[in-house]
Amino acid sequence: MTRNRGLLFPLILIGIGVVVLLANTGVVSREALERLGDLWPLLLVILGLQLILNYTLPRRQATLIGLAAAAVLVIGAVAYATLAPATSVGTQKADATAQIGGLTAVTLDLNYSAASVDVTAGSLGDTLYRVHVDYPGGENPPTINLDRENGRLEIRESASFSPFHLFGSNRRHLALILTDRIPWTIQLGGGAANLSLDLRHLQLTELDISGGANQVEAQLPAPKGTVKIDVSGGASNLTLRAPTETEWRVGVSGGASAITINGSTSGTLGGDFERQSSRYASATNRYDIQISGGASHVDFKTG
Repeated sequence: MTRNRGLLFPLILIGIGVVVLLANTGVVSREALERLGDLWPLLLVILGLQLILNYTLPRRQATLIGLAAAAVLVIGAVAYATLAPATSVGTQKADATAQIGGLTAVTLDLNYSAASVDVTAGSLGDTLYRVHVDYPGGENPPTINLDRENGRLEIRESASFSPFHLFGSNRRHLALILTDRIPWTIQLGGGAANLSLDLRHLQLTELDISGGANQVEAQLPAPKGTVKIDVSGGASNLTLRAPTETEWRVGVSGGASAITINGSTSGTLGGDFERQSSRYASATNRYDIQISGGASHVDFKTG
């Protein structure tokens, strides 16, 4: 009887290891592994069932029944992962676009958790934007809404978004192209793991980066007027690249740390901090950058 105690948990670990090994060697497809990841709550069902059996049946009998039930559930999960219709699982795709119409300026409000978000700008003719999204099966596509009256483009997670998808964020990728014909204010939130902004050809009015973005790379256009950039909310590993001879001011507050400006590192900053280029005060076109709220490892470069 003693030998049968505690068999279920190590067998589950062995089963998980075998599945991951098969996926790493190409025997099980990545899509099948992602489907299995979405079924992780079955582990709770198996463990809960075993606890009930342990309290209601003799130990040996409870162990045997628990192992049999676990085997049935595992076989069913593997069958589902490998045989389920592709339209209801794996990765799905969504595309959206709109015309400029009478818009003269637009605010982009992008709040989407994903493995990567890529925002670029270029010539799109009469088109305002083009967006392509990859997202997990079982979720609705993100909400994409253009309010022409207020000049606001909102891209947000759908109502069916679930934080319990084990591989969900790894299957969310968003690529957005913005027209270069009108000015944009950009507000970025969410928890993108990698956020890439190529805005060199954009008419940028303001840029606000918040949320928990982990890796941010932003290439900025030449400023027109005073362009504000606000970095806050825990954004980290942020690189801002502006054109050569750009005039700038950088202000740091609220616990932000590890700030580098054109190769000069300020290290961990305990209080407020401000630095500016020599001709910032008299410049017509310039960047006013504010870094706050726990943002860390920020690198600002010109040239």
